[in-house]
Amino acid sequence: HDALPIYFLSQQAVLQMVGVLLVSVLLLFFILAAQFESLVQPFIILSEMVLDIFVVLVILYLLRLPIDLMSMTGLIVMAGIVINDSILKVDTINGHRKSGMPLFESIVKAGRERLLPILMTSLTTIFSLVPFLSGGSIGADLQFPLSLTILVGMIVGTGVSIFFVPILYYVIYRK
Repeated sequence: HDALPIYFLSQQAVLQMVGVLLVSVLLLFFILAAQFESLVQPFIILSEMVLDIFVVLVILYLLRLPIDLMSMTGLIVMAGIVINDSILKVDTINGHRKSGMPLFESIVKAGRERLLPILMTSLTTIFSLVPFLSGGSIGADLQFPLSLTILVGMIVGTGVSIFFVPILYYVIYRK
């Protein structure tokens, strides 16, 4: 990252991207609240983003990579991609519950129905990013934080969508 142009490392640009991420999450919360007619379910869905972003930031720190314009762009892109799986999972669970199915059975059935689509979309994205992890040129070096951020976020997000979101849904709605 020593050869990166200064505008990719600008603190002001990174802060603007943090602002974009926060506004995006806030807008997404309101859209989800309207769609699901609930204030709780958007929190279940958006909890995934908190976990994904935390793990990505830890990996960037451990690899001693800067939080720059490219990694922030990767965070925003990753958040938009991974949240879709959780939205569809919660929507599928809600559909089963509305049809009269018990909570636990709804979660298990939705998990079975959404497993392959989640894995296929995630693995397609993950494998398509692997070639961008090579370095050696200025273009590859610029894309590395972006690609790594999306890749790590997708790996973590897939696990969160498959396991954490249904567990959190169950814990909240079991009473």
